[in-house]
Amino acid sequence: MLDLRVFASFVAVVQEGSISRGAQRTGITQPAMSRQISGLERDLGVELLIRGPGPLRTTPAGARFYERVTDLLSHAENVIGRTKQEGGEGARTLHVVAPSATIDSGIVPFLVSRGTTAPLLDCEPADPFLVFDIATARNADIAISTRNPPPGWERMRLSDGLVRAHMPRRHPLAGRASLTLEELSPEPLILLTPNNAARRVVDHAASQSGIEWQQAPLIVRHPSVAAGLAAGGQGIALLTDDSARGCVAVPVVGPDGPLLVPVIAAWSATHPRREYIETVLAELVRFLDVRHRRIVRASRE
Repeated sequence: MLDLRVFASFVAVVQEGSISRGAQRTGITQPAMSRQISGLERDLGVELLIRGPGPLRTTPAGARFYERVTDLLSHAENVIGRTKQEGGEGARTLHVVAPSATIDSGIVPFLVSRGTTAPLLDCEPADPFLVFDIATARNADIAISTRNPPPGWERMRLSDGLVRAHMPRRHPLAGRASLTLEELSPEPLILLTPNNAARRVVDHAASQSGIEWQQAPLIVRHPSVAAGLAAGGQGIALLTDDSARGCVAVPVVGPDGPLLVPVIAAWSATHPRREYIETVLAELVRFLDVRHRRIVRASRE
């Protein structure tokens, strides 16, 4: 049977770029590491590494194996950690899979507000489209997404994410309490890819209002990149995240009011700690509701 320690050795070699540095990192000798990698290739029936002059490289099969085995090791680590936490104080820890915007703009401020009484939420960022698949694979306690959970999951709607226009404080529109899509249409915009929930809400509201962007938007994949570009003055980013340093985030208003992105928390209906999960999520909902009302109230003043 293949050994997880051998998998970890292979990962170390790939990440360090050489067998000798991989051996040093894992605390074994170079000959022992070479034997492990050779044995692994023999057991799998494929070559994983290209040996020769220059930096160590993976074969195509080695690259695919590296991606799979890193995921396997992460899952194994999670299983071991979860097992150790089954009782006592460790039982308070909950593994949460959620979009990065939800973690940064919702969960982190909630934990800060609770101080030493905060629940232990170990958060893993994921694409909203993949949240439930990843949560299932990782055996996570809570999954948070802008999409509905699959059958067999309990659900609770969290406070909706508010789409806001991110721009430097010096921008002429930075002092506004809210902005309409019509007001934003002449501006250089930074949008996320169409699979992003905030982007879908913006696109729907613009179509509903018959608004077309007067300049081709800059499209990026990650909210933090969009926020960084906005902070650098390359455009106005439409995101549900909190503003970056030196920026302001002005709520965006559509034909039916502020643009909102529904956020849903879900967990297994048979989870042994479902009552604790429901209690933690109820506290998170109350915190987010107060925060959301404050932001929406400011956008209407």
